[in-house]
Amino acid sequence: MTPLFKKLNLGAQRQLTVLNAPASFEPELAALVAQDPTLLLQREAHGPAPLHFALAFAITQAELDAACRALLPLAEGDALIWIAYPKQSSKRLRGEFHRDSDWTLLRAAGFDTVRQVAIDEDWSALRFRRQEYIG
Repeated sequence: MTPLFKKLNLGAQRQLTVLNAPASFEPELAALVAQDPTLLLQREAHGPAPLHFALAFAITQAELDAACRALLPLAEGDALIWIAYPKQSSKRLRGEFHRDSDWTLLRAAGFDTVRQVAIDEDWSALRFRRQEYIG
């Protein structure tokens, strides 16, 4: 497992969903799969299988909303939901939201932020967890 995915708590998950990954993130995914070819990497969210680990990249509010609408209905139990967004310090990317934004769809679905991880110089990710599992 790569150091980044250790920070993202991939753990023993055998299936992960990654949405809208930028080209700069592809080497990370390739390294992860090369280290463990048994991993099932999905590039879109679809049922009926439940979702336990997801990482969605979003720059615009529309991308964030679309990712939430795709992922949240499939999230099961204490699913690991990570949303990656451009850092405010990024010189290449400008996002429409940041760590302290409202995160309306996630909060309305009962999720709250529990952790932040730096992905690289341009991206950070927030982990969202169902409120019933926070404590």
